[in-house]
Amino acid sequence: MKRIALLMIALVAATSLFAQELELLCSNINYKPEVQTVLLYADDNQLNDPIIALDDMIGRLTLSFDIIDGEGEVLNYTFIHCTHDWFPTDLQRMQYASGFESDRLDDYAFSRNTLIEYVNYHLKFPKDDMRPLLSGNYLLIVFGDDIHDIYFTRRFMVVDEKAHVGATVPRYPDELTLTDTHQQLNVRVNMNTYLTGHTQQYSHLTIRQNGRWDNAAEGLQPTYVYPDYLSFEHHPQTVFEATNQYRRFNTSNFYFQSENLAHIRQTDVSFEIDIATCESRARQAYASYEDIHGEKFVYVEDENLDNATEADYCLVNFFYKSEAPLTHEDLYIMGALNDWCFNDSNRMTYDYRLHGYTCSMMLKQGYYNFMFVTIDRNTQVVTTELTAGNHWETNNVYKLYFYFYNALKGYDELVGYSVVNSH
Repeated sequence: MKRIALLMIALVAATSLFAQELELLCSNINYKPEVQTVLLYADDNQLNDPIIALDDMIGRLTLSFDIIDGEGEVLNYTFIHCTHDWFPTDLQRMQYASGFESDRLDDYAFSRNTLIEYVNYHLKFPKDDMRPLLSGNYLLIVFGDDIHDIYFTRRFMVVDEKAHVGATVPRYPDELTLTDTHQQLNVRVNMNTYLTGHTQQYSHLTIRQNGRWDNAAEGLQPTYVYPDYLSFEHHPQTVFEATNQYRRFNTSNFYFQSENLAHIRQTDVSFEIDIATCESRARQAYASYEDIHGEKFVYVEDENLDNATEADYCLVNFFYKSEAPLTHEDLYIMGALNDWCFNDSNRMTYDYRLHGYTCSMMLKQGYYNFMFVTIDRNTQVVTTELTAGNHWETNNVYKLYFYFYNALKGYDELVGYSVVNSH
């Protein structure tokens, strides 16, 4: 018993130290290249955000991921509580979580009948013996034998609905020159029981456009505080580039050349797919069609196959036609296919021989949305202005998270959440 107690103390200390080291890295990051297709979603729907209710959370989140060429080693997971702007809180673990400090990820299966071999891991959580106690932001951490041997991290949220968050998207923004290219949100939060003398400084609103974090408006405070509601209006950070509808492709069937696929071929090591040649849509008229707002949905067309272990990986080749390389920007592929991150895996390289940019990504079978964006090398600003254009008519999804600082307990409660369509 004494040894077990000492081990638990050591794990608590390690977890606390680990949280401090992650102070600037509370984000969705894969730390190992063999980690692929990390899915974290609520209520058995891959397209749902990983957000659950404080009073109904057990088993509501699903985690699925693959380890390429894995041997089926047992991994571990834990989670830490974060502030509204994604830094580790100063709370002790016993204040925000009950049960074990960490748990094993021992539900895994080897891929079957695939050219690319992998091990798929699956987890339903939270569990009764390991669950959050407070609302707010959380960072899920998957690691090996050592707490510092990180495989990946993913954000999830727990909401305690005490406020109603709503928004409208007016036809004309405050800055009239942005009328046709941007979308502005006017947000109202009703929270009668929370209005205090500190409401202005204790309130924080985060707005995400689709699944993006790079252009999220975070830490917004009310423009006006009324007797029965808060208003977030006329704020520059609530104005977003309208972008365009996402491009799409489907790899769920390697023997059928679906929309936007130019070629499908099988090599000795994998299937390989060429996406149809793409070019800038910046000067093209807006064309309306259905998309899934940049997300991905992993599946195999054959209903007799298991999506988790019998969906194969394929090398997907992208080509963006451009007569000359960009002079001040880098070109990237954006979307859930790369977890909405920007790194070497989705950075495109200019090929002078082909007169265009190329990039290849290893992706699991499924349906994918994507968009080309540029990042300014000096300012690091991400924009679709040069590659996709910006159209007010674009149907974007905006996700609103309202936090209220609990001064008594010293943490940011997530008390309101809603999803608003721009049209």
